[in-house]
Amino acid sequence: MKKKLNKKIKLAILSLDTMPQKTYDRFSQMGHLQNKSYMEIWAHYPMVRKPFNPNTMVKETSIIEPYLLLQYLKKESVTCRFWYNNSLFIYNDSLYRIVGKDVVKVDLDGVYYFSFRESFAHPFFSLFEQILEKNGGKLCKPNKATMRNTGCMNKMFAINELYEYRDKYVQDLIVPFNIKPTDYTIFMQFIKDNLGDKVVFKNDCIQEGKGVIFKNLSENLLVPEIKRSIDIHKHKQKELLIAPAYKIENEYRCYFTNYKKPKIFAIKQRVNITDETEFYAKANIHINVNMKVKWLEIKNRTKVFREAAKIAYEMIDIMSYDTGCLEFALTDEGKIVFFEVNQMAGPLPFEGEDCEHMNDYYISMFDEMVR
Repeated sequence: MKKKLNKKIKLAILSLDTMPQKTYDRFSQMGHLQNKSYMEIWAHYPMVRKPFNPNTMVKETSIIEPYLLLQYLKKESVTCRFWYNNSLFIYNDSLYRIVGKDVVKVDLDGVYYFSFRESFAHPFFSLFEQILEKNGGKLCKPNKATMRNTGCMNKMFAINELYEYRDKYVQDLIVPFNIKPTDYTIFMQFIKDNLGDKVVFKNDCIQEGKGVIFKNLSENLLVPEIKRSIDIHKHKQKELLIAPAYKIENEYRCYFTNYKKPKIFAIKQRVNITDETEFYAKANIHINVNMKVKWLEIKNRTKVFREAAKIAYEMIDIMSYDTGCLEFALTDEGKIVFFEVNQMAGPLPFEGEDCEHMNDYYISMFDEMVR
């Protein structure tokens, strides 16, 4: 018989430590959500193509997620506590907090420590996980692969896993290392000769719709923004990926978990409203700042959903991600172009059925976190 959560978890700590102060203040203002149902919580988050009310709603997913998790745990009568901006340190086999002028040893017996957006890449968390497990607790996070995969997107991690199948899922790419300024012109000429005039520069851990540089090399081989990107390509998480600027027919975001078996809960389609020619005139593109898009809901029982899901499942099976939003596109030539796995992407819910699917997506995460 499955052990009840409130017998297994003596205390659930919901960490908010990655929140900026302004976000935390807004989180605190939404405290009434502690006693709301899942769908009542979602009602305070903007739905696609629905008006946003700043007095009653929040745009930050990081505010909604802890309240959804709190509701999940409270349904099981688990004692919960939010932690924000704690000064923590490990001393041998114990965890300590600095509270005011006091150093307090934390009782970790049966403690489950939950976080959505801390990367857990810092060695503190590897030790903390061992200490929790010795005390019958657990370090809980969607996709703990980030303990070695530092960053929410980290394209290079995903591309490394797909690299054996590059011809099918990734297509052409260039990844430079130690290109010296004296070699920039030669390097750029090689890019032009092999990838074509229209290319895209992506620094690792940059979202597809944020900070990506589109350039037409027939106009200029080395503009300032490209030079800046190459200048920092040896820095951690600034590694550079260069690819052709494909002509995209369809672009999909597939929300999935992959525990006992993969499941895609929802698919959204992105349509670019900004004319393609404008991409090349900008220093970089940023969705809803200098690039307009619209989102379409792909109903789960449609042919489009089945076809996009089939491609997504193929890549999910190859990669080690257990949670995330897989983004890829289909070109006008029928090629598949992988973009990224965003491990905690914004849910972009549509009102009704899609919102229920996104809630199921989170419930699937929670089930795994407490398993």
